[in-house]
Amino acid sequence: MKEIAKYSGVFVMIIGVLVLAIPFFGGTTNNTNLLIGLLLVIEGFLGHIYVNNMKKESIVGNIVWAIVLLLVPFGLFFVMKKMAYEKDEFALYN
Repeated sequence: MKEIAKYSGVFVMIIGVLVLAIPFFGGTTNNTNLLIGLLLVIEGFLGHIYVNNMKKESIVGNIVWAIVLLLVPFGLFFVMKKMAYEKDEFALYN
């Protein structure tokens, strides 16, 4: 489960690529599909950085990440980060 949690951002990016690719090959591309796909790819990229960031967490840092990750995905990635690493692993980097 830890390995899946570490790569949760990549899974979101893959979903974003599918949102972009499926309408393209179906010939039904519109701006909504492009915006949703772009948002998912960017959220997955930033989420992957957040989950694998091993620096000590602070309240201000979490607020900045919440703004960057648009609150709802932040909650998902916050839980995935807690699942991916134990306290002992964080202690090694801090």
